[in-house]
Amino acid sequence: MIAARTDLDGRRDSWIIEGNAPFTLSPDTDRRPRRAILMTHGLTDSPYAMRDLAGFFSRQGFYVLAMQLPGHGTRPGDLLAVGWRDWARSQRHLLTLLCAGYEEVYLCGFSAGATLSLYTALLEPRVRGLFLFAPALRMPALAWLANPLAHLGRCWRPLAWFDVQPDSDCFKYESLPQRAIAEVWQLRQALARLEPLNPRALPLFVVASEQDATLNAPAILTWFHRQNGPKQMLYYSRRRPPVPAGVKRIASHFPQQRIRSFAHTSLIQSPANPHYGAQGAQRVCAHYYRMDPARYQRCKAGEEDCLGEIFDETQACRVIRRLTYNPLFEEMLEEMRAFMARAIGD
Repeated sequence: MIAARTDLDGRRDSWIIEGNAPFTLSPDTDRRPRRAILMTHGLTDSPYAMRDLAGFFSRQGFYVLAMQLPGHGTRPGDLLAVGWRDWARSQRHLLTLLCAGYEEVYLCGFSAGATLSLYTALLEPRVRGLFLFAPALRMPALAWLANPLAHLGRCWRPLAWFDVQPDSDCFKYESLPQRAIAEVWQLRQALARLEPLNPRALPLFVVASEQDATLNAPAILTWFHRQNGPKQMLYYSRRRPPVPAGVKRIASHFPQQRIRSFAHTSLIQSPANPHYGAQGAQRVCAHYYRMDPARYQRCKAGEEDCLGEIFDETQACRVIRRLTYNPLFEEMLEEMRAFMARAIGD
């Protein structure tokens, strides 16, 4: 990792390396915990993204292992050399290690990491429950183009990249290769083939935002409706759309905080997070980088009109910075705590 990164200058090296590396947390107890949870970040993210949730699970008595997906935590170009099967093998290897030492093992994932966790749970009877945040169950229709473009990119390098950005976030790639999108697409296709063959009724907790610009959030509602077993879902929305049983609608518009909507990137971070939180230094403005450099500069300078999901601008919100924290994070944790008490007990 150290040799691959170009942002190590001696000042924040240990923080950057630690944030991009896999980590473990043990509960504050003298007894060995019965339960463990394997946490999987999303595409282009790093284990740092799971830090706030990891602390919660540790406080609930879980041994926590937050993995690093192959190709992540170093440089975006490393995603050109890995595929979803590499991610799946790595996750199942760590799951096997946890199952050897703990009575109950659960999976928690964000975005592509949530999709991967669901795929693994259908293959592994040892998984006892799932916590999924913004699972990528349906992607934008044009995502299928990433696969042929990735192949063409082997001959003409510019086609290999969906976007190339400054990569100013030390815990997340901003540049994205076509192959990485194609691999998530293929993972979703593999999951669609597997689900009818391996139905399971696991305890299931899901969180999603209706305004999510990365994936199709209504598809998550449809999928959730089909699931059996103990289940609960939180659905952040500006509207009051019809939802299946077990789904709790939560308002996602807070004008007093200049928050217009909950973004894909906001669900799993606390407002107190030092990097992505309300006072964090990281401002996500990549949606303007190529389309509107002037608005990109305003957004990066902290001069945005509001916070929310990308491309959710209005006349009153001409510059929107992508929301990177959940204003209702503590309330979400309380819902999770209550669900765990009902669905998996002490």
